[in-house]
Amino acid sequence: MKVDLYGLFIDFLIRNKKINKKNKIDIEDVDNILMMSNTAIGDTVFNTPAFRSLKQFYPNKKLIVLLNPTNYKLFETNKYIDEIVTYDGRWRNFFNALRILKTKKIDLTFILHSNEPQATPLAVLSGSKYIIKIPNDKNKYNNYHTNLPTKEMEDKHGIFDRLKQLEYININDNNPTTELYLKHEWNDVIDNDFSKNNIVKKNDILIGFQIGASTVSRMWFEERWIELANVLLNKNDKIKIILTGAPNEKKLTSQIVNKVNSDRIFDYAGKFCLEEAACLIDKLDLLITPDTGPMHIAAALKVPTIGFFIAAKWYGSNPCHDTDIHLYIQKNTTCSPCIGKRCKYQECMWQITVDDVAKKMKELNRGII
Repeated sequence: MKVDLYGLFIDFLIRNKKINKKNKIDIEDVDNILMMSNTAIGDTVFNTPAFRSLKQFYPNKKLIVLLNPTNYKLFETNKYIDEIVTYDGRWRNFFNALRILKTKKIDLTFILHSNEPQATPLAVLSGSKYIIKIPNDKNKYNNYHTNLPTKEMEDKHGIFDRLKQLEYININDNNPTTELYLKHEWNDVIDNDFSKNNIVKKNDILIGFQIGASTVSRMWFEERWIELANVLLNKNDKIKIILTGAPNEKKLTSQIVNKVNSDRIFDYAGKFCLEEAACLIDKLDLLITPDTGPMHIAAALKVPTIGFFIAAKWYGSNPCHDTDIHLYIQKNTTCSPCIGKRCKYQECMWQITVDDVAKKMKELNRGII
């Protein structure tokens, strides 16, 4: 049995700390507010409505956001964030993050999306007077949260759990619109690449394929992507296919490019940094994608998407704003019990066909096919 020595030590440090339970927090008692959002790209995008809402209601309060060092640059341009502190959520960097946060004189912490067992102890030890987290009914540290144990909202997008936290400071905002702000210099990198390689011509239609995902259970099969590429390229000679993705997805995208064998398919997986990759997505007319970070980047940039859902439910993650341009394909699981993220052969994904995707593209009514 593996013993979490770090966890035991932290539990010892916070054992006598007290947090008062409250239904409402007096905003006059608060100057510096911390929002924790230091996990994956998509989850941080989901938190942008909370950043916006807080600063629109209380522009004079300082908003400090805890972000992951792998993706924080994408959010540096967010006009609602006053200051960023980075932390990867692991024990080895815990005390460095704590040292920085203690200098910020945090009055109120919203744990929007951050990993335990680090998140709550970090907020407690930083000196935060109030700590809000929803959901927290199954959280071992919920006695340190200002709010009572609260379940997640059923059948609703995770964004609404984040916005619900703001009710403790009298903000009742149900606007789930996500947003990103891109720099001109990031965009220039993409424009220069497209110009150099003569990729985009007048009236071209750029269809993005996001092949990879955080887990195999969410991924469509290579054969389906190849079939879809061939159908689209044969259907409309203005269509060009742009493969997006991270560096570790290059093997997947290279195989598809080689097997499609067309001068109208371009492999951009891993070619740009995250901020520039967001600008690449911004150029697309449509992104076809599993439930993963690029989908949420596209939604924040108002780029139409078609998302694939089986193990997860569409209402928990598919964009819940601009729903006329963010379509989804939902199928039922085929294995019982479904092991979700632990799945190594996603047989259920065979249910999603090229014809299903084509029908959704027609629903978008954008003249693509």
